[in-house]
Amino acid sequence: MIARKIGPLVVAVASLGLGSASLAILRPAPDLTTAVGRHLMAGALANAALAFILFIIAIGPLRRGESWARWAYVPIIAFYGVPMIFIDATHVAHDRVPRTLAPQIAGITLLIIGLVLSRRRAR
Repeated sequence: MIARKIGPLVVAVASLGLGSASLAILRPAPDLTTAVGRHLMAGALANAALAFILFIIAIGPLRRGESWARWAYVPIIAFYGVPMIFIDATHVAHDRVPRTLAPQIAGITLLIIGLVLSRRRAR
């Protein structure tokens, strides 16, 4: 019972952690006069919006135990989290890989733990 209450909080924290990546993308501020700068800004804003939506789902429907809410995270993990880890693992300089991948792996792990904790047990 207590795990079902802690699970959504863990997911909410993981969602906020995902949002913090937007701050890292925007420091230093991208040059919006270039295509790369505009793409960085768009990526940071999209990431922040996604993190906000995931946070709202965690503190609302997931906390209330609505089963659809857990499933809303599956495509995020499958089509966003795992591909970003793969891209960073294969395209980031080898000396920066641990610093880049560790927060991503920790975040996805935390998210999955929170989702497992928040699931309802069959009676």
